[in-house]
Amino acid sequence: MLQAIRDKVTGWIAYGIIFLISIPFALWGVGEYFGGGELQPAATVNGEEITQRLLDQEYANYRQRLAQLFGGSIPESVGDETLLREQVLGDLIERIALRQHIEAQRYRVGDQDLNRIIWGMEVFHTDGKFDPDRYQAQLRSIGFTSEGFKQQIHSSRVAEQFQNGIVETSFVLPVVEKRYLSLRNQTRKIRSLSYRLERDAVTIDEAEIEQHYEQQALRFRSPEQIKIDYIELGLDGIKQGILVGQADSYARYQENLGAYTSPEIREASHILIKVDGDEDAAPALAQIETLRARIVNGESFADLAREHSQDLGSAADGGNLGEIERGVMVQAFEDALFALQPDQLSQPVKTSFGWHLILLHAIQGGTSQSFEAVRAQIEDEMKTELAESRIYDLVENLSNLVYEQSDSLLPAAEQLGLELKTSGWFGRANGSGIAAEQKVRAQAFSSDVLRQGLNSEAIELGPDRIVFVRLNQYQEPKQLPLDEVRDQVENELINLKLREQNQAAGSAALAELIAGKSLDQLSQEWATPVREHGFVERNQQGVDAQLLRTAFSMPRPDTGIVYEGLSLSGGDYVIIELSAVLSNDGGSDREPLDRLAQAEAGAEYEAVLQMVSNDAEVVRTPLEDL
Repeated sequence: MLQAIRDKVTGWIAYGIIFLISIPFALWGVGEYFGGGELQPAATVNGEEITQRLLDQEYANYRQRLAQLFGGSIPESVGDETLLREQVLGDLIERIALRQHIEAQRYRVGDQDLNRIIWGMEVFHTDGKFDPDRYQAQLRSIGFTSEGFKQQIHSSRVAEQFQNGIVETSFVLPVVEKRYLSLRNQTRKIRSLSYRLERDAVTIDEAEIEQHYEQQALRFRSPEQIKIDYIELGLDGIKQGILVGQADSYARYQENLGAYTSPEIREASHILIKVDGDEDAAPALAQIETLRARIVNGESFADLAREHSQDLGSAADGGNLGEIERGVMVQAFEDALFALQPDQLSQPVKTSFGWHLILLHAIQGGTSQSFEAVRAQIEDEMKTELAESRIYDLVENLSNLVYEQSDSLLPAAEQLGLELKTSGWFGRANGSGIAAEQKVRAQAFSSDVLRQGLNSEAIELGPDRIVFVRLNQYQEPKQLPLDEVRDQVENELINLKLREQNQAAGSAALAELIAGKSLDQLSQEWATPVREHGFVERNQQGVDAQLLRTAFSMPRPDTGIVYEGLSLSGGDYVIIELSAVLSNDGGSDREPLDRLAQAEAGAEYEAVLQMVSNDAEVVRTPLEDL
């Protein structure tokens, strides 16, 4: 949901509500919330249809997630459109079959428990208590009825019951735990020897370059490029069209004058003569009056405070109270303090603590900024408030217009007075301007926009920034001339030959080692030192990950030494010598066993999902017929 809509429903509250209904949407699907139409269903699960619209929607969301995962474009290695749609359809079938199974098992949440769950949600609380009016208002703001929301919460809870029933009853046998720890803590003693030809040992002729270029022609093409038209709706743009009159901004200034006034701070000292009861009041007053007279006659306030003040916190410092703001002292003391001028001594002041004499030293703050000094700030605040109040309706209207007239953005731009802009050329991986936004590129290269020529969905680029795009021009990938990619082709060929020759030499040497030659002898022949790794763990730092994986997949050297070779990603051929294996199933650390238990529980749950899916009666429509 757009940020503007989230703001309209008090922001974080909507997040809480949406989170609570996320589980049933995942299991129960969104198909129940969209019309089925007369189109042939993509599949039926125990007689329940999966509509083409639902499949298209889920597929679009899946592609968008994949594009984000791969930085804006989906690699060809991930699979073509048919394969991806099959994966999405299979996932939908599994989810619907699971939901049907849960319903058939009659999982339930009682009405009292359901009400208790909803009443306990803080998003519906006012002053710490459940507020029925707030509850209804928040549900209306996201398009839910009370019964509909209860049904979603009920669905969420029964799905949790089902999953917890499997996960929380899973267990791992002690013998499995012991075997797991033994394998996990195992160390292996290895040495390695690398073989690598230098680049100048390989020569490439022109014929080979041309042949490789022709055979791999599809790889030497410029990426496809597009231009897009787009409409951008943001808070800043709306603010530019809003005027705030001086009278309105001055009225706001007067209403909030305190916000533009620095707090008044007073530095003061005092002398306190405590009063424990009514019988002590008169003697305390007489003493404070005597002290006041002595101060007026020239004696030091600080010296008298040290000698006579009964405030243990300030007496030793000459009665110094430091800096005081309003609201810190009791009312009578504060009234007297803030009525004084600097260097003025108060009359005796009576508080619940006793009698005081107050000496004001200095006054800081308490001044107000002029209207002209804060006028621009006030006008910007008022424009922001007005823009925020309008953006919800503008986003809603814009979304409707873009959807209803999906073959052009121009009508929406003209009707709402927005500028229709055009980007420069850009590709899937990067761009400039609006195309620098990964979300924009992902939508621009989506099937709806690129293949079907439709307006995009709303693209949320920030808390108050929404963009809609559509295709303007498309440029097919172009074959790059050999002269432009000659260096790339030549480098690829050299690396390929280096890898092949390294592997050939390494494989031959490996055969000799297996036949009886030692790694040290081979080291002398290759003029390359043997690397002594010692006993290594599975995740040993400082050792190549490929090498470790191979070392821990080698058979145990029960009699003698075991050798294995592999080509590293950099092209080197490495021979590994495994001479010993140590196992250790000890230790008191429960963390690895807890992770094993979690993995086992997850595997059991996945097995149940697969069983439920396999037991369902599923009829698929071939994708090419949809």
